Amino acid sequence: MIRKLIPVFLVAGLTACAAPGSQRASSDTPAADSAGTPSGGTAPTSTCDAQPVQDLIGQKYAESIGDDARSRSQSSELRVLRPGQVMTMEYNPARLNIILDGGDAITALRCG
Repeated sequence: MIRKLIPVFLVAGLTACAAPGSQRASSDTPAADSAGTPSGGTAPTSTCDAQPVQDLIGQKYAESIGDDARSRSQSSELRVLRPGQVMTMEYNPARLNIILDGGDAITALRCG
């Protein structure tokens, strides 16, 4: 009799150890609009245009150059990336990325 109950106790124990909230009901997820933005969230207010700042490639980076690049590209955020620096891979259309080499010279300017 006890041997027949062992699997029941194992399943009950594993169920109790499951992370709370790991399964969602379909009604818990927010609906998305046609652009893929959650209906409860807001889309970025501005988008980046890296074309007007391509003339900065080759210049040594300074904070004033970063501010100028951000305003000329019409981006709301700025991210400076140095060699070997860890970065996130999420795409943000309102962000300007300034990529530097080892001597802090600008090698690329990209949106995202």
